[in-house]
Amino acid sequence: MDESIPQAMLKSSLINRLAINLDTAEEFGPITEVWVNGRTHQVSGLGCGSGLLGRQNRRFLWSQVASIGRDGVVLRAGVQAEANLDPLQDCLPLAEVELWSDHGDRVGYLTDYQFEPTTGNILQYRFVADSSSLLQPGLYAISPIAIISTGRRRMMAEADHLLAAVQLEAGTPPPSSTTTRPMPGSLPLDHWPDPKRSWEAAKETTRQTGEQIAERFGERRQKIQSEAQDRLGRLLGGVKKRTRSLRNQLRETVTDVTAGLPSGSRLQDDTIPTIDVDAMELWADEEETNP
Repeated sequence: MDESIPQAMLKSSLINRLAINLDTAEEFGPITEVWVNGRTHQVSGLGCGSGLLGRQNRRFLWSQVASIGRDGVVLRAGVQAEANLDPLQDCLPLAEVELWSDHGDRVGYLTDYQFEPTTGNILQYRFVADSSSLLQPGLYAISPIAIISTGRRRMMAEADHLLAAVQLEAGTPPPSSTTTRPMPGSLPLDHWPDPKRSWEAAKETTRQTGEQIAERFGERRQKIQSEAQDRLGRLLGGVKKRTRSLRNQLRETVTDVTAGLPSGSRLQDDTIPTIDVDAMELWADEEETNP
């Protein structure tokens, strides 16, 4: 690294600066993550995001940083150096993680850290105290020697060192203090949610939605069945009523038609006139007609 690198800087001031290739002057995209070795408390590399929402990430060793300017970071991105990223396997993209004491108390959450760019050594970690902790609300600084262990979601520190932490600011700083240089359309990779937690939340949301849909579908089905039964009952009632009316009309019509027809003893009544015809009167004797 040359003399253009500052003596000390915050990780938040490095995020979203443009990374540029020293050999080709091409850009790799904004810096989205800084990789830290939790055992040695040293900055070991950085990542640059490109493509849609910065999801195409490229990583570089901290030894490849040539200079750090006001607007960007110049990298020596040689093919051989870029391929040798083994030192980053034991590192973490340290971002906003929970800060716990070795007594089992949640003290606050890590927001930033100050480091020496020439060596990458972290000088102090900065955290915001919770209202439920023994510390007054505000921004505090703690030495790396107080840190016991570091993970992706939380950091463990000695309780005595936490109580003796130096207060930098009173009150609770805004959450955006760790991203002082946001860029529209990009999401820093070290601020992405935990995939496991997001998956569990998605499954729970899906289960609740399924139960609500099943409950609504059951209510809707019962309502449709009830309405169908009511309509069928009214339809059958109307059919029965109409059939009864047609039956009565048919009975009355048959009664009117057969009222004038003779029946019973009237078929043998002697008062009905008859005509007697003598057969001899209809055809004369052939001898009389032919002289």
